Amino acid sequence: MIRHIVMWKMADPSDAQDRAMAIKKNLEALKGEIEELVDIEVGLNFNETESASDVVLVSTFKTREDLEIYQDHPSHKSVGANYVRPYVKERRVVDYEF
Repeated sequence: MIRHIVMWKMADPSDAQDRAMAIKKNLEALKGEIEELVDIEVGLNFNETESASDVVLVSTFKTREDLEIYQDHPSHKSVGANYVRPYVKERRVVDYEF
């Protein structure tokens, strides 16, 4: 099994909460749309320290190939282009087998 974790820090604090909710809603909607996606959870941070990220994605796949299919899927790319990349200033990712 593969775990894919991504954390983002929003670029503009004035609309960060609304943008974070849009990221959560649209990423979680991929669950029924991309069959290789076993599980997905998107969390919104409440920790206000400087080192904290604003949004975290934790998703699960059966294989590395399934993760690649997810990453190349048009619906996933659309969420990234419309709801994530324009509004974040920092991204961190970890992929691992378990």
